[in-house]
Amino acid sequence: MNIPVLILLAGGKSSRMGTPKGLLDYHGIPWIVAQIFRYKNITNPTVYIGLGYDYEHYFEAVPQLKKAASQSYLWNGITIKAIINKHPENGAFSTLQAVLKEIDKEATVLVLPVDVPLLNDKGLQAIINCENIIVIPVCDGKNGHPVKLKPEFWRTLTTIDIKAKEARLDRQIKKQEPSSVSFLNVMENSVYQNINTMNDWNNYLLITKR
Repeated sequence: MNIPVLILLAGGKSSRMGTPKGLLDYHGIPWIVAQIFRYKNITNPTVYIGLGYDYEHYFEAVPQLKKAASQSYLWNGITIKAIINKHPENGAFSTLQAVLKEIDKEATVLVLPVDVPLLNDKGLQAIINCENIIVIPVCDGKNGHPVKLKPEFWRTLTTIDIKAKEARLDRQIKKQEPSSVSFLNVMENSVYQNINTMNDWNNYLLITKR
């Protein structure tokens, strides 16, 4: 089985939050660290972190990310690599492109915005085991993340003009043959959560533990 590379997208400005989302305190550790460590039970886990705005703050708060910017870094059994999007003003898709251009061209990937909590191991493994070119988790009738992409699809994303209206992952998925996209029902509603405000964050902290 081709174990997917997890891509964490953390290049945004977090304007509604007022602080980088990945650096919010999650029961004593930065949220981005918690997200990375949630992938540790996967066989030979690899996580690529797409940074942009505030990357210096990430490097200061999480020195391992700075180490991983120059070369892959083994951290707590997880291979991590940090990629800096030099033009984060072009949006999340530009950060995704920046990361994809650095990944093994034969790798399958899981794409997860940093503000969407990574689901539990059982649900995650179900996504990994689902064999299709594109796999989207669904809970309560709502599509979510992480989205699994096989290389024959994601390689096409790297050449899209970032200024084009079609420079969005959801729009590119909608253009694909329906048979190439699987919608996988999972039990965890975290797949469609978006932590955009401090109120969202505080509510999430109340119902979770590290």
